[in-house]
Amino acid sequence: MVSKSSQTILSQAQPDFDLAGPVSHNPSYWHIRDRLNHLIGQYLAPEILNHNLIDLPQQFTHPKPRPWGAIDWKAISPDQIIGIDPQLFFSVVAASVEIEAPIRAYSLISRQYLGEIHPAITHFLSGCYDSEGQLIEMGVWEKEERQHAPAFRKIYQQLTGEDSSPTPNSIVELPSSGSVIKDAYRHSLRRITTEWSAVAVYLWLMAHSTGALQAAIAQPLQDEVNHLAKFWGISHWGFQDSLPLRCAGMTRQFASLFGHHREDRSNSSTVFTVRNLSYGPELGFSYLRILNQLCQWHMTLNNTLLYDLFGPRPFLQLEQSVSQ
Repeated sequence: MVSKSSQTILSQAQPDFDLAGPVSHNPSYWHIRDRLNHLIGQYLAPEILNHNLIDLPQQFTHPKPRPWGAIDWKAISPDQIIGIDPQLFFSVVAASVEIEAPIRAYSLISRQYLGEIHPAITHFLSGCYDSEGQLIEMGVWEKEERQHAPAFRKIYQQLTGEDSSPTPNSIVELPSSGSVIKDAYRHSLRRITTEWSAVAVYLWLMAHSTGALQAAIAQPLQDEVNHLAKFWGISHWGFQDSLPLRCAGMTRQFASLFGHHREDRSNSSTVFTVRNLSYGPELGFSYLRILNQLCQWHMTLNNTLLYDLFGPRPFLQLEQSVSQ
């Protein structure tokens, strides 16, 4: 919780209404839930998810990164943090820098897993290479994602007056199952899970911020929503997995990634404390509410729609008992 002196400053600086709805100077858990619901309705509405998915075939033929809106960096200040310990907010922003930093390594791993399965999505993710393996053109996904770490680093600097000095996230590759298709499926689920996690955390940060700070976080958030919809839709087209299988796989991937980040983050001792457990229900609600939104949208992704977008489904026989 913020101090009384901080609350006085906040009450003078905060608007009455922002991207997450009504602003409270001392929000309760229920108020943060309302703000998260408002944000999910605004940024993950079915029509937005559909638009992001329908855009993917166009990116295969005419790749073009999503343009960012203008960000007023100088207007970002700590008094735009609401209803949360500012030190925790700073730590989550710093962790976001570290997780987003090794984007080149992420794209190369996607190329390794998906190159034999679907060259077009591999090009979207990882770019185009010559016969000697040298990068010719960077993928749209990488171009968009590589903006995130510098943005969060700049946010951290504006909030604290210091550099975040990030330690880039280490990359953990999944053990081979012996099947190219199973490995590609597991990697697809991991890519979806990382996008889902980013959306959940960035929405939570937006629920606890306002003004220029909130607007700045909205830019990488929209990239992550865009990527989440694209990966979710095309992987369902390719693998035709059941929704229970997908959700179970994502849950296992999330548990694995959570354990890795808890050990790998340089500020884990600041984030994972007993004092911060009180924010757990808010984050949990963000994750589950987003997953529910995705599951409802998933039910609208019928074979006719996916065929019209991506053509005949490839014969990627996926056993329903595949281990994640």
